[in-house]
Amino acid sequence: MNGRHRQRGMAVISALLIVTAVALLITGLFQRQAASVRAVENEQARIQARWLLQGGLDWARLVLRDDARRNSTTRLDTLWATPVEDTRIQRPGDDRIAVFSGRIEDEQGKFNLRNLASAGIPQPIEVAAFQRLCAILGLPGSLAPQVALRVASAQSSPSRSGESGSDGTGSLGGAGSTSGAGTGSSGSLSGSDTAGQGPTAPMIRGVDDLRGLTDVDDAVIDKLRPFVTVLPGITAVNANTASAEVLAAAVPGLSLSQARALTERRNAGAYFNDRADFGNRLANPDIQLTDTQIVTVSKWFSVNGTVTLERAAVTMQALISRENATSPSVVWKRETN
Repeated sequence: MNGRHRQRGMAVISALLIVTAVALLITGLFQRQAASVRAVENEQARIQARWLLQGGLDWARLVLRDDARRNSTTRLDTLWATPVEDTRIQRPGDDRIAVFSGRIEDEQGKFNLRNLASAGIPQPIEVAAFQRLCAILGLPGSLAPQVALRVASAQSSPSRSGESGSDGTGSLGGAGSTSGAGTGSSGSLSGSDTAGQGPTAPMIRGVDDLRGLTDVDDAVIDKLRPFVTVLPGITAVNANTASAEVLAAAVPGLSLSQARALTERRNAGAYFNDRADFGNRLANPDIQLTDTQIVTVSKWFSVNGTVTLERAAVTMQALISRENATSPSVVWKRETN
């Protein structure tokens, strides 16, 4: 009898173990199925969020086109400069709600790192301007020659033998340069005595691409980010949208305190009509301005937008060109983390 009871007990235990294993398998299948369904739903939400961001990008193009039609200057008191915060979007018949936030920034209100070199040759005047900006931000002066060489390495040079920079020396020995600055022991930015050559590195797309240079870490990147940009071509600074730091760097002889006084009056409504108006308000006849330094109309804008839909959050950044004011175009766009 004891043997039969033991056999029955083992049979019951085996049955329970089988039932438990089956239950665990079924539970795992349901969990995997639920996870797959959530992944599909999340991907659908991400796709819909991307389309909403595309709509926001089209809206930004229309706003910039309208601004060009209505205003002869680019200023911070117009519609394009007003951020869109937590706007709720809902389609008829759909109970889901998407939340959109976005803003347009004038990239010509920043220092364009692309200006630092032309045809593979660092430009001493622009390098000196970037050195002034670095000094204002508390960054080492050696950073400017390094970045100039990095930008130059991404450009084709027809011939470097005997060529020189705008100071006629081919090096940064002019005003505003820092002795010993640069990546070499002498700090010289002179071209090499070689025949013309193509780019040796890809062009940087933004300030984050400066990682890897000497003395460039996350803290340096964070300090530079609000004040610098990288645009497809050489640009001047817009006096109506630039920060005091960028204006003081772009205009030799303009101190940071003077630039702050100018931007305070500007932001109170006294915007500049043109470069001559800006020059007159400097009240310093020794400061001579050119259209390669200061403008009051911008052609390059960045658009940053985020859409949150259910569990999906998509952020996009784009660069818009307004060189054709009647039809602003998207130069590039990318998702960011």
